[in-house]
Amino acid sequence: MRKRTLSRLILRIGILGAGLTTVSHMYHYTIHVNSTTAALTYLLAVVGAATFWGLPEAMFASAVSMLCLDYYFFPPVPALGIDDPQNWVAWCTFLITSFLVSQLSARLRKRAREATQRRNEIERMYALSCSLMQANEATGLAQSVPGQVAAIFGCRGVAFFDGPSGRIHRAGSAAGISDDALIETAGSRDSPPTASANTALIRVQLGGGTASSLGFSDASISAPAMQSIANLVALAMDRARKQEIAAQAEGARRHQELKSMLLDVLAHEFQTPLTSIRAGVHAMLAESPGRDQREWLEIMNEESGRLSAMMTEAIQMARIEAGHVDLDKQTHTVEDLVYSALEKEMSVGSQVEIDLPRGLPPVSADAALIRLVIREIAGNALKYAQPGAPITVRAYTGDTGVVIGVSDHGPGIPLEEQRRIFEKYYRGKQGRGHLTGMGMGLPIARQVVEAHDGRVWVESRPGEGATFSFSLPLAHEEASV
Repeated sequence: MRKRTLSRLILRIGILGAGLTTVSHMYHYTIHVNSTTAALTYLLAVVGAATFWGLPEAMFASAVSMLCLDYYFFPPVPALGIDDPQNWVAWCTFLITSFLVSQLSARLRKRAREATQRRNEIERMYALSCSLMQANEATGLAQSVPGQVAAIFGCRGVAFFDGPSGRIHRAGSAAGISDDALIETAGSRDSPPTASANTALIRVQLGGGTASSLGFSDASISAPAMQSIANLVALAMDRARKQEIAAQAEGARRHQELKSMLLDVLAHEFQTPLTSIRAGVHAMLAESPGRDQREWLEIMNEESGRLSAMMTEAIQMARIEAGHVDLDKQTHTVEDLVYSALEKEMSVGSQVEIDLPRGLPPVSADAALIRLVIREIAGNALKYAQPGAPITVRAYTGDTGVVIGVSDHGPGIPLEEQRRIFEKYYRGKQGRGHLTGMGMGLPIARQVVEAHDGRVWVESRPGEGATFSFSLPLAHEEASV
């Protein structure tokens, strides 16, 4: 490339030298023009060289023109040298003028070339943006980036390191761009584009703190254009990944909604025959059956009641997950919610102890659902409490609202199980096999509390029992009036 440029420069200089010498000889010996006409002709040659070729050719034309003007038109002629002081002034003026004209012409030519290059880059940038924004899948987009950039910008080779996946994709003759250089460029934060003899590397900053990199081989692209390409690629990659996440979330939502709907339908279908079975068992028990029959009927009544409760939990969970529960938030006192929820448990011996301080602020809650939460948490605590040991319900005012806690004196919950205790269908190892339930009570409680903009958590140490707590927001002043 450099040899070709040097040969072209030598050829142009030879043409200028021969042409100016020929014109000067013809002006002096044939046409007999004066020095003013010759000087204007030489300036025209200088401007033409600067406009069509460049500054080196224009400077050479200025020097040759100066010598020709002295040799052919300023006495003594034909010879180098000037006798008249006025000719010295004219000759120096021509010299300065020719150099200035060559500089200005070359500068204008450079600016015109840069403007044309910027216009072409903007057009190519638009074409690249249209092409990149059509992709909806990040992996396929990462594979197509090098080919699209190489085709639109006319690069000999392009390489793209996709940081999130760790893969490198290439197009064209990009063998000169090493994998290590691409990875190093992606890892160097706030680094400007780096260029060598035939390659250029630039960092591509993606969303979420991740980064990729682009490599160009034998590309006549300016540094700002490379940065713009990197920004376009980053925007397209982030957009494609966000679309993927949104599509996955929508698919998961539809899947969850369908699952909840099916669970709701099945639970209702089971609930109808269960109600009939329980009604029949109650009718048979009312007829004073024999001892053996009564024992079997009581077992049937207890098991059908447990199955009915499980179906009710499944229906509630399905409706809550599907978002079909509209909260009827009103102002309630904590005492009313707790005592009304545990009325049945308090009537059976002394299973529950309630310790509520005076002056608790009212809360904003759906009374029916919060009573369900209290019953589920209290019922779970009663299952794991030691025989004869009551559970304790306490409440206090926290930073974001009122916190209600239920404590038992059971075996406690290991730390690894505390992270999963609120998952659907999960049951602790200590309760598997001998305790009833399907692991839906605590997940229902969590869903209801979170719908109230609260949170639920557990605190426990093995052998020291467990405390389940949840928070409720305070009632607004205008709601409590």
